[in-house]
Amino acid sequence: MPQTTLILKNTCIYTMDGREEEAVAISGDKIAKVGSNQEMEAWQGEHTQVIDLGGRTVVPGFNDTHTHLVGYGNSLRYVNLENCRSREEMCRRIKHFIEEKQIPAGEWVFGRGWNQNLFPDGAFPTKEDLDNVSNQHLILIIRTCGHVGIANTMALADAKVTRETYLPGGQFDKGADGEPNGVIREAALEWFKKQRNPESARKELKEAIVRGGEEMLRWGVTTVHTEDTYDLGYPGNFMDIYHAYQELAAEKKLPVRIYQKISLPTGKEIDEFLEGCSLRTGMGHDFYHIGPMKQWADGTMGARTAGMKEPYSDAPGNTGIYYYTDQELYDNIRKAHCAGMQVCIHTIGDGALEQVLNAYERVLHDFPRENHRHRLVHGQVGNLALYKKIAELGLNINIQPASTSTDIPIMEARLGSRAKYCHAWRTLTDLGVNLNASSDIPVETPNVFCGIYAIVTRKCLEHPELAPWNPHEKVTVMEALRFYTINGAYAAFEENIKGSITEGKLADLVILDRDPCAVDPEELKEVQVDATILGGRLVYQREELRRSEEHTS
Repeated sequence: MPQTTLILKNTCIYTMDGREEEAVAISGDKIAKVGSNQEMEAWQGEHTQVIDLGGRTVVPGFNDTHTHLVGYGNSLRYVNLENCRSREEMCRRIKHFIEEKQIPAGEWVFGRGWNQNLFPDGAFPTKEDLDNVSNQHLILIIRTCGHVGIANTMALADAKVTRETYLPGGQFDKGADGEPNGVIREAALEWFKKQRNPESARKELKEAIVRGGEEMLRWGVTTVHTEDTYDLGYPGNFMDIYHAYQELAAEKKLPVRIYQKISLPTGKEIDEFLEGCSLRTGMGHDFYHIGPMKQWADGTMGARTAGMKEPYSDAPGNTGIYYYTDQELYDNIRKAHCAGMQVCIHTIGDGALEQVLNAYERVLHDFPRENHRHRLVHGQVGNLALYKKIAELGLNINIQPASTSTDIPIMEARLGSRAKYCHAWRTLTDLGVNLNASSDIPVETPNVFCGIYAIVTRKCLEHPELAPWNPHEKVTVMEALRFYTINGAYAAFEENIKGSITEGKLADLVILDRDPCAVDPEELKEVQVDATILGGRLVYQREELRRSEEHTS
């Protein structure tokens, strides 16, 4: 019997391995025993710390399976443009930020979170709006979805953007004069962000990782699946990010466990990575594993760039943006798949979903591989035939439960009758698809229980007066908890070391202030994380937990 270092007792434990217990003993960074309060007496030694939880609920540490952690960490110190109701309000916030922070002329100013759908005219801002804020600073502001940015004239000039500048899979919008108007879409935005001086940005990496990771612990998230080269203001490459994480892990300063997604948008970049780097999916250690290759098949619903089979109902003739031809997508997946990499592809529209599924099907037919666990990210728009194909191919989906809430106000307008087939989490669960939950920070909130509320009630957090949307697609609270725990671990081939409170697994646990399975569904959004335990260590406390003063052998 190992010497235990921590015992939690008088609790309701949802283990996610089929049991409900009332106590758990931890030895070092592993779970030693799960059982009754009485059984824990045999596991208590003279150096065991005992915490009486007084009936609180304990669940496994949450796995957030799709994030941009560096971008999130950076966004916590940039201009917050969420919920701006007009371009004028947006510009006022940016101007106030520059003045309050006393940002010197010639430096970059970043913002994130604006949503033109909240503006009276529903139109994107342009460079003229930002020029009126300042023509002495380089300004870049990113839409809430992360797929569209607005740059001012000074920033466009710094990146040498002209009317001839073109990036495949992206777009620089033009004004009536034929010149770039500051609106930058999709792949063009990623190129634009990388034009910054990498030396000035690289030093911010570790600070952003720590800042973002510590914030995630407040929400009970102990493992983050993150893609970081896609993020706001970061112009470096993957190896910069890789070394930043390794240094933090060696210094024991990495706040959360990492499953690293690697952005390789083009065939050329895939070739360069596979030929020049030995890193492959699964390599690493308990705090850092290499994950999948990440690609984008289309854009977003909010920006009307998601790839649709039929035009948007509120934008006739527009079917969104497709990043690849069918052959390009097949070749990209094939290269990574045959090199032993897991593959992860952003797909939102039903047209993009069909294209991605066809490519996956071809690759798996030509190069069969059991247990590949390839992924879709989002998977929000489809139909029953496509959903059945996801199940048949053995794919899993990184869903964003909070997006079910935020999408409600726009889906009927965007898609008309097609909306009833969207965010089909009940249908996909019943088909046996592994759904795993994520926040897509900084796009959505990292608050796990806002996400759980959204998919259990199918209601909008911002507009609770609205009726439940597609209520036939509700899931249960326990299913939602599985999405955030064992299903997330499975998506990363880590179900044998995390995702449930099981003897021998890593001691990553979350202590909740109430039982989410027992409260009224309307109360789910109020559930609080009282404490987070990572590797047997108490790393976050909302309020002090009562420790026993008894240390008996």
